[in-house]
Amino acid sequence: MCGFVGLLSRGDAPSTEQLASMSQSIQHRGPDDEGFYVDEAGGVAMAHRRLSILDLSEHGHQPMHSASGRYVLVYNGEIYNHPELRMELERTGQAPEFRGNSDTETLLALIESRGIESTLKCLNGMFAIAVWDRQERRLLLARDRMGEKPLYVGWLNNCMVFASELKPLLSHYSFELEPQSVGRFLSFGYIPAPWSILKGVFKLPPGCFQWYSIDDAMQKRDINGFVADVKRYWSLEETALAGRRQPFTGSMNDALDQLDGLLGDAVEKRMLSDVSLGVCLSGGIDSSLVAALMRSHTNGKVKTFSIGFREDAFNEAHHARAAARHLGCEHTEAILEPGAALDLIPEMASVYDEPFADVSQLPTYLLSRLLKEHVKVALSGDGADELFLGYTRYFVAPRLWHGYGRLPRRLRRPAASMLIRGWMRNYRFWNLGQRLSAPDFEGFFGAFVSLCPNAGVLYHGADPVWNYQDVVPGSLKGQDARMMYLDQMGYLPDDILAKVDRASMAVSLEMRTPFMDHGLVEWAWSLPDDYKREKGRGKWLLRMLLERYLPKQLFDRPKQGFGVPIGVWLRGPLKPWAEELLSEPNMQRCPRLKREAVFELWQYHQRGQFDAGHTLWALLTLLAWLKYWKP
Repeated sequence: MCGFVGLLSRGDAPSTEQLASMSQSIQHRGPDDEGFYVDEAGGVAMAHRRLSILDLSEHGHQPMHSASGRYVLVYNGEIYNHPELRMELERTGQAPEFRGNSDTETLLALIESRGIESTLKCLNGMFAIAVWDRQERRLLLARDRMGEKPLYVGWLNNCMVFASELKPLLSHYSFELEPQSVGRFLSFGYIPAPWSILKGVFKLPPGCFQWYSIDDAMQKRDINGFVADVKRYWSLEETALAGRRQPFTGSMNDALDQLDGLLGDAVEKRMLSDVSLGVCLSGGIDSSLVAALMRSHTNGKVKTFSIGFREDAFNEAHHARAAARHLGCEHTEAILEPGAALDLIPEMASVYDEPFADVSQLPTYLLSRLLKEHVKVALSGDGADELFLGYTRYFVAPRLWHGYGRLPRRLRRPAASMLIRGWMRNYRFWNLGQRLSAPDFEGFFGAFVSLCPNAGVLYHGADPVWNYQDVVPGSLKGQDARMMYLDQMGYLPDDILAKVDRASMAVSLEMRTPFMDHGLVEWAWSLPDDYKREKGRGKWLLRMLLERYLPKQLFDRPKQGFGVPIGVWLRGPLKPWAEELLSEPNMQRCPRLKREAVFELWQYHQRGQFDAGHTLWALLTLLAWLKYWKP
């Protein structure tokens, strides 16, 4: 796991000193080593920070040149199947004389022998890649299939900048907010790709790559121009449709055996490391499965780690402890107190280089700090909910739509308008009115799961949430499939995986997610929905598989998630912090915010008339981010 930053420009190439300064802002992603490459004639410069995980020697140093000298590469992530790919290169006589054992060297050898697109298609891993082709004088940027590793691309000060995080851009360039991104953020609590919080800066979407020449770098892009440059080597849409066209036809027991093999293989591949590793264990189904499969693939003790809360409704620490005890793991846990959360909050604007409002960012960051005290690599159970119908919303939203959707639109519209008009008098009715306004089930689902179904009440120029959603292919049938598709396109990469990446890398910890193995993802899309849910409960197949490793009573309970009692804390220990951010000087940093509406919402929450904690958290994290990066 590492980080990089680079520039492409027709003008003078940046000095090593300038590169070093930009690289310093992402030192946390790679404190073990630093490297630079500057091609003045080509107009490209790249800096790399290394977190040494595989091949700890100097042979893993980046930027790395290919054997022929044609390609220069910086890369962030891990290629889990690189030993097999290296053996294949050697067997077919395509391997150079390898100097070390790093996956970076394997990656360059593959690019030289197979070309870029063929190489990307054969990789099993998490990665963001930048490759400078010295012969063609053009730059390749690429990102892994599920979006585990971030990659930003932007046009600032007459050059193109690319980086693993926004920090090198935020700390070295003047910038403007992108209003469309703020609207999306207040709706979702995160900013979905390809947008970023900065005007003229974008996220490369998962499963995509781009080529840029010097001429391309000099032509500033808007969102449409950026998207036009994007090419796909893997498509979630094609994966979902292929799974539906050729569904799994075996029995439930056949599916269990296949899942055991696929997930076990994904876990084993992610245990490859030259440094110590552990696993995040909440005591829930997903993380318990990962811990159990790790235990089955090693003779030593597995190190498990968990975070708990004083509030019983949010605390799963005792469940994690029981699972670890049964599996014979070496377990460590910590408790997140409200006071500790208050101490963490000032760090969040730096940890999450874009505004980010998933309240589980706090325990995720604390858990990462706990892990880093003991290990350098950790596995997590993230991603299972989106693949196997794990969220309660997958059951509640269709049931509600069944009632709302039966009303003719000519009746829904006036009823919705009447409810929406009095949004501050009754926040619940306003929410209901927004849902009734949804044009279709996907729009209703978006309104149902959003922090604010229509951020226009709080921010000038924002749209209803369904205007921001990805388009679900019409040929993808079934509400279950369409909900999972929406979550895998947006919520999974831009919330869940972004949260895990930033929290772990902030403390120089590598986090690996076995459920994001693309072979497992593709197989999961072929499963009948009935294998994923039973009697109103999701992840049915995962529950049955876990029974092979843990007694049912240790995990058979309602889903809790990695939540935080943010509504309670905003009325208590976090209230002074929040009120300072809502002061007039801080609010002026975001002139488009509707101040009166924001203040009313705050008072509404303080009086206990409605829990607006999550919507307020989004507003507060936006203001905290602006205070930190734009003082």
